[in-house]
Amino acid sequence: MSLISWARRARTPEPVPVVREIAYLEPADLFDSEIKDDPEASPVLCCTGDPAGAAAFNALWLKRFAASGRYAGAVSVRGQGGTPAAEGGVEARAHDLVQAVVTVPRQAVLIGHREGAAWAALAAGRYPASALVLVSPRQFPKQPPKPVGGPPVLLVVAESESQSKEVQAVADAYGVAPLTFAGSPDDVFKGVAAEGLLDAILSWLAGKH
Repeated sequence: MSLISWARRARTPEPVPVVREIAYLEPADLFDSEIKDDPEASPVLCCTGDPAGAAAFNALWLKRFAASGRYAGAVSVRGQGGTPAAEGGVEARAHDLVQAVVTVPRQAVLIGHREGAAWAALAAGRYPASALVLVSPRQFPKQPPKPVGGPPVLLVVAESESQSKEVQAVADAYGVAPLTFAGSPDDVFKGVAAEGLLDAILSWLAGKH
């Protein structure tokens, strides 16, 4: 853990505990005999800045990940979906994500969308994620912590935001080039944009974890 991360945690009081809503789907849940759990594939845990929380991933994302042989999960942080509101800002939501990911079988990939990308980045400074995927990050910390264990990082953004200062700052922070997808950054849970985005993420994960 870096000195900055340690100092941040030392100054931040323990967040008020909440009972978190977690949605999950496993390959066996799809009732398709052709789909098998891949013990070599890292599980994934997703979060989003969308108020719907975990439910936003149910219709498409969790099914696509499970169909690839992965355990797929999504969490609603405090104030989202079925998770009650509680005191705490960005750090508390990152705490919620860490508390959720430690319950996932095997070392997991953290995937964050919009504000959820910031929470995932902070969580990766505390939890040794097997990979970190940041989708259209918003309100990202200016000095994100160094991910524990140095996992590979994927930055995926809509073509319309690829040249924004925030995206460039995130790319510089992790030393990666953003991968773009067609469509709106706010329309990633259904339709052609979502399918293209998931194709890109799954292809990248297949070569990493």
